[in-house]
Amino acid sequence: MFKRWPAGILSFERDERHSSSVLFISMILSLLLAAGAALDYARVANMRDVIDTAVQSASEAGAKALQDGTLGDEAVKTVVLSHFDKKAAVARHVGTIDPPAIRVDRATASVRVDATGVVAMTVGRLIGMDEVAVPATSAVNSADVR
Repeated sequence: MFKRWPAGILSFERDERHSSSVLFISMILSLLLAAGAALDYARVANMRDVIDTAVQSASEAGAKALQDGTLGDEAVKTVVLSHFDKKAAVARHVGTIDPPAIRVDRATASVRVDATGVVAMTVGRLIGMDEVAVPATSAVNSADVR
């Protein structure tokens, strides 16, 4: 059956001159995809660290303000939002950060802060992941704050 094929096809099968370039191109593509995946992972990890730190710091600041006892709920929320914005400013270049949900509970003397950051993917879009949401939650009781 192979004898009936044109001579050009048979010579292409036996030609090994460009086999190293095919391997080189496939390795370069693999390395570029791996580097892009590492970039996506690093951006998500950075967002997770910053959001966690911002939420924890904001809830502790709110618990301290609540412990003071002179501030109302809206003033405590303003303090929490101010601390959150200061800590989360670093991650604004990585993605978008939704405004945090702040709950002040005077009955248990606690402050809870929930926030979500969204990171747009670069290489992840090839597999259908356009963005990754990074949620963070922190609740601090004012009795635990010094």
